[in-house]
Amino acid sequence: MVVTTPRASAIAFVAALAIVAPALAASSPANLLKVLAVQIASAKKGRVAVLLPAMFSADAPASRLYGSGGATSRGYDIQLAYARNCFDATACFLAEFWGNPGKIYLRTRVALALGITGAYRGISCGASCGPATIQWKESGVLYTVQWRAGTKATMIALADSAIEAGPR
Repeated sequence: MVVTTPRASAIAFVAALAIVAPALAASSPANLLKVLAVQIASAKKGRVAVLLPAMFSADAPASRLYGSGGATSRGYDIQLAYARNCFDATACFLAEFWGNPGKIYLRTRVALALGITGAYRGISCGASCGPATIQWKESGVLYTVQWRAGTKATMIALADSAIEAGPR
């Protein structure tokens, strides 16, 4: 018979956390241009310029990230996920990138690269959590980026990277 005390359980939990936490917290830059190459090629066939950051910090190696989507009837919609065929499911969703006609619907204004004004909304939770979102308009096109772990600073950096890089 094994008897455990609350202290022994707490020590075991802390020891396990010390091993697992660095792996969970570690983020490595993923080259989006490689991970999403097929989707970018499809999106380029659409009606709008494709604006994406080149690099993306993910809590999984690039070899475990999967892209989907591409050109749509009005622009493009590209998803980045932790699993194939995720289809925006909360459990495997990582990020999404859109370019299409439309209006900015977010309220919090932010300054972006090249003097562009964008809008931001942080992660919001109810029955489930919605990702952080940033939007901006360029050449009449509404660009939107969502990231499940985005902060205001990281979302602005992603938008700035996409703007400064120009069309892919």
